[in-house]
Amino acid sequence: MRGSVPIPALSSGKTARQDRGRKARRAVLLAVVFPRMRTPKAIRVRVPASSANLGPGFDTLALALGLYLECTLRPSDRPSEKGFSVRVSGEDRAAIPPDESNLTWRAFLRLAGRKALPPRGIALEIANEIPVGKGLGSSAAAIVAGLALANEWLGLAKSREELVQLATEIEGHPDNVAAAAWGGFVVSCQTEDQQVLSVKLRLGAEMDVVLVVPEFQLSTVAARKALPEKYSRQDAVFNLQRVALLLAALSEGRSALFREAMRDRLHQPYRAPLIPGLEEILQLRDVPGLLGVALSGAGPSVLAFCSGHSDKVGAAIVSCFRAKKIEARARRLPMDTVGFVVERMA
Repeated sequence: MRGSVPIPALSSGKTARQDRGRKARRAVLLAVVFPRMRTPKAIRVRVPASSANLGPGFDTLALALGLYLECTLRPSDRPSEKGFSVRVSGEDRAAIPPDESNLTWRAFLRLAGRKALPPRGIALEIANEIPVGKGLGSSAAAIVAGLALANEWLGLAKSREELVQLATEIEGHPDNVAAAAWGGFVVSCQTEDQQVLSVKLRLGAEMDVVLVVPEFQLSTVAARKALPEKYSRQDAVFNLQRVALLLAALSEGRSALFREAMRDRLHQPYRAPLIPGLEEILQLRDVPGLLGVALSGAGPSVLAFCSGHSDKVGAAIVSCFRAKKIEARARRLPMDTVGFVVERMA
């Protein structure tokens, strides 16, 4: 295994005392190179989905949702030339590669390095609930999962702030990874030297969350290419006013302000042509219970806040997609309030 320390082979032709000496030296070497893997253990991490932007908070706001990526890491029970194996189950499993390109595996190696692999290799089991490529932070969840597994596997004791920083370096922006790490409603920014600052907001508003996922994918790259290079001062001020209003309304429980506070001019108008039905969804009015609606991340999923009547809100959004001959499914979701959770299993 590349990067490993050679361990002396045991010779059956030597005396029992010599063999015992070699076994002792081998045990010492294993303890030095693989200090946390002297006894087989498994580590499980659960990471929530997230919805970013929430209207005006482009690359700034994100909310953790009660859909999860669960990853379990354990020493392999069979040797592998690659040093690892990946098994995937659950939502969109065909879109999650079971090889070296797996994002959770790559994030794990980014922090742990290959020297962290035990002699027989590692088995990674992935059980996924998060739709992939639907604007729900699936890549952020995968990255956070890999880093959290490596942090626990090696006993590095890195803080959540440090893991968010590392995850942002991989993901490229902090909003989804911060929500996946902290849970709840999170505000994030990057300083000029690329340090990530994030704050978990205490919500004063009581509301339900409805998620509608259409049956097509939208590339995040394509969604970002749709955005202009420059914006007018008028549009920048429009969004600044509404993101400030949204934060105040969420904090103070002023849910009647959500409809106006969730309007946007920086990304949703430019992405609407890529998502049939979105323009009509953003114009929905007089739907019982509907407080506000926004594109989830880069899309194509849509997130709505409502005060009851979640079934009617979901049906109204689904009907807009169906009018464009796109099937969609609606579900009421809880907010995740704790972020990723790590469990060390015996």
